[in-house]
Amino acid sequence: MNRWKFLMVLMLIAVPASAQSSKERYLRDADHMCRATLADGTAYEEWDRVLVTEWKGQAVYVKVRAYYRPGPGEFFWRSTGGLSEHEYASELKENPEKAGASCEEPHHHILLFKDGEWADFWAWNGRVEVFHCNLRFETREKAWSHLAKHWQDAPESVGPAAKWVVEILLYQQLGYDFFRPKRLEFDARPYTYDSLISAKKVHSNWELEIKGADEPNRATVMLNSNFKLLAVTKNSATH
Repeated sequence: MNRWKFLMVLMLIAVPASAQSSKERYLRDADHMCRATLADGTAYEEWDRVLVTEWKGQAVYVKVRAYYRPGPGEFFWRSTGGLSEHEYASELKENPEKAGASCEEPHHHILLFKDGEWADFWAWNGRVEVFHCNLRFETREKAWSHLAKHWQDAPESVGPAAKWVVEILLYQQLGYDFFRPKRLEFDARPYTYDSLISAKKVHSNWELEIKGADEPNRATVMLNSNFKLLAVTKNSATH
């Protein structure tokens, strides 16, 4: 009888562990971490990882860029959509130099940490995206465990399921001409540029400075503490 009880205990311990490891795991060979410091002295870790999990019954590979503050434990991330094993292998083969060799971002963005919350601002033309999060974890392991189950909360492409991403469109307030050069007024070619100059927190609100496609066009964008649009003001230099 004691032998059967002992075997039952072993089964109860082993099954959840094996189920979890087969469903969610990180590719250790893809791990890459850099230590960095914000302008205000905030020290943090910047991670690139690849999560292997299941989505719609299929195994998927999810690339993650995450930021973690050692000690206090504030954490947030951006994740790509899931790639199939074949798609992930093909991407590595085509771009072997991008397999976690650097923490440098290919595009300009502004990362801030204020009042216990991460806020990461990106902008192109009249579209602004903010990745933000105030989650805190006792350990890195708990942070990674949470991400493994909630990776879709902060996707790089904003969707209805996104929890930690906000999209702000400024075309209605500033007009499409503000974001397109005068020289292309009668040209159908697409035009995209980085429109974000600065971002800062002013009391409980966020203040962004946006540049137009032509100099010296500028605009100030005010967001509330929840990153909802409050006001857009063209600066006096704008003509």
